[in-house]
Amino acid sequence: MEAFPSELIDQVRRARPVVLTLANLVTAGKVADALSALGASPIMSFDEREAAEMVACAQSIAINLGTITRAQEAQIEAVLAVNANRRPTVLDPVAVASIPHRLTLAKRLLARYRFTAIRGNASEIAALLGQAQAGHGIDAGQPTGDPAARAQECARRYQTCVLLSGPVDYLSDGQQVVTNHLSIPPLATNVGSGDLLSSILAAYLATGAPPLAAAALAARVVTLAGSRAAAGTSGLGSWQAAFLDHLSLMTSSSFSKG
Repeated sequence: MEAFPSELIDQVRRARPVVLTLANLVTAGKVADALSALGASPIMSFDEREAAEMVACAQSIAINLGTITRAQEAQIEAVLAVNANRRPTVLDPVAVASIPHRLTLAKRLLARYRFTAIRGNASEIAALLGQAQAGHGIDAGQPTGDPAARAQECARRYQTCVLLSGPVDYLSDGQQVVTNHLSIPPLATNVGSGDLLSSILAAYLATGAPPLAAAALAARVVTLAGSRAAAGTSGLGSWQAAFLDHLSLMTSSSFSKG
């Protein structure tokens, strides 16, 4: 596998895949803007009665547990049941290391449905494996152990692709492990970096690319845009605007320039 298959960047811009995101209410706008900047077409819903129509018009699905409610749980179940594993689906198990109810929900979903990919931080991935790793709210806290081995073990257990994001991103399909060493502080400070990464991964999965290839590219595109944005800004607010600019300008050609 080419570590970062940049041709998917242009494929998404040409095809404009519809990405259904069952969103975290805190970051829904950021996620929608990032998907649009990437060239995808974001669509969101908070009503289970729309499940069939939403799934029908989407090419991929991202499910985020960041502000979960009873109504959203019902909607998630409805969307996954209608999808029946036909479209690639990403699970973002936000804060499952900190909140037992979310961990129970995530494990129930993983037992009932097949996910193409899971995107989480080190503590979230550890929690899915039943390993005690205290999170710091939505953040990873101070995880211990081997993150590469943890990503690989999680991928094997749930028969999926895992993107374990952090200062270094570790990606695995259960066999291979790929790393992305490019990261910068604003990505950790910006609320929603992980959420938009999960949905960007869903956009690249909509091309039909192998999950590990799509995950590797998603991680690199986000960190590369973030790094370029940091070069010309002095604070989080200006960085956020520049980050969207660099996402919107990203092509396979500009990506290859590093």
